[in-house]
Amino acid sequence: MSKREVIIGAKDLPFSKVIRFGELIFVSGMVGRNEDTHQIDFDIKGQTKQLLQNMQKLLENCGSSLDNSIKITIYLTDMRYFYEMNEEYSKHFSTEKGFPTRTCVAICSLPDKDAKIEMDVIAEVVK
Repeated sequence: MSKREVIIGAKDLPFSKVIRFGELIFVSGMVGRNEDTHQIDFDIKGQTKQLLQNMQKLLENCGSSLDNSIKITIYLTDMRYFYEMNEEYSKHFSTEKGFPTRTCVAICSLPDKDAKIEMDVIAEVVK
């Protein structure tokens, strides 16, 4: 039987940011806001780059990485961002393992009013 473990809770919010279940890591939606300065780029490529850098750091701290992602869900506030987002997204994965499965949907807005993109991920623990 697998054990569910909350790795990172969400302060004052009714969800967990990261849960480990067996050899899987589940990460709640993240946006591309710089974790140190709390700044966010205006353009989709900048937000995508920062988001994936944040996600990589978080996954590494949990014993995984973007290259060990199994499933990523992407939420865009405008589907016209799709191609520019893909250009940046593809730079953050090794071609050796291939890309994770993915769903990309357009939504009307995100809780962070400045964000144009949000992603959540399921990844395999490798440590």
